[in-house]
Amino acid sequence: MMETPSVFLLAATSIPLWLGIPLFVVGLLALALFSSLKGGWFWLARRFRTDEPMPRGAISGVTGRMGWVHYRNSLTVGADEDGLYISMIPVFMPFHPPLFIPWSEIRERKRETPFLSVLTKFDRLEVGPKRTVVRIESLVMDGLGRYLPLPR
Repeated sequence: MMETPSVFLLAATSIPLWLGIPLFVVGLLALALFSSLKGGWFWLARRFRTDEPMPRGAISGVTGRMGWVHYRNSLTVGADEDGLYISMIPVFMPFHPPLFIPWSEIRERKRETPFLSVLTKFDRLEVGPKRTVVRIESLVMDGLGRYLPLPR
């Protein structure tokens, strides 16, 4: 009995390589733009974008969330006496510029445990006048957040 080839396999083998690479890059850029808009990074960047370097002791490979977008092991987070720095891995940087959020702009900090998770906890931060929700791993925030109020 002969199997019918997958639609994806047919599409992948029928696209020439010279066209496949640009399509892949365009797809990555579209994904970066969509996640930036949907999660709220784009809107935070309008107010909190920075060109300053990350402070010493910044932690890479951090997991976090903005809105409905989950950034698994792709954030770099740092802090100093002025505020919280967040940046994205270079692949997504075109639509995720580095952010510097002053401590005074963090309205609330709350500790959360995601549904069906016993190992990972997140700190839920409400940021800016629109109170955009940013979630960052609690272990990271405990190490960086000496300027933040204690989580509830």
